[in-house]
Order: sequence, then structure tokens, then C-alpha cells
Amino acid sequence: MSNGKFACIMFEKVQTLCDSIKNYFNISYREAINLLYNSKLYEALEDEETKMWYYSNYDLFRMFLEERNTGSYTVYGG
Repeated sequence: MSNGKFACIMFEKVQTLCDSIKNYFNISYREAINLLYNSKLYEALEDEETKMWYYSNYDLFRMFLEERNTGSYTVYGG
């Protein structure tokens, strides 16, 4: 995939995930983006090779919450 296409997908995924985090924790967008950027999930999402961007926002958010609670996340159906 071209860098431009991947950047567009990442922008949409990050924005949608941050909205979910912001609303769930009732925090600012800045705090939400910091939580996401400092997660293992974001590290994997940022790597195009992992294909994490294929997952729905629901699944990515579930993985984010699991990582927050346990320190890691589970990838289902991969």
C-alpha cells in the first residue's frame, strides 16, 4: 500500500479510536491521544505489516481497554 493511503487509514483509525477513548473515560482529546500513542496497540497499529488497521474500531477499542486492564491485548481471528 502506498504511504499516502496508509496515512489516510491511520488518520481515520486514530481519530475514531481517540473519540471512543475520550468518551469512555470522559477526558480531553489531548489526554485520549496521549493514552493511545503510549499504548502497545498503537505501536502495532502504526506498523503497516501487522495489518491491525483491518480491525474495526470496536475491536481496536476492545483491545485498547484490554491492554489498559491487563498490560496486553488479544488479537482474535488473526
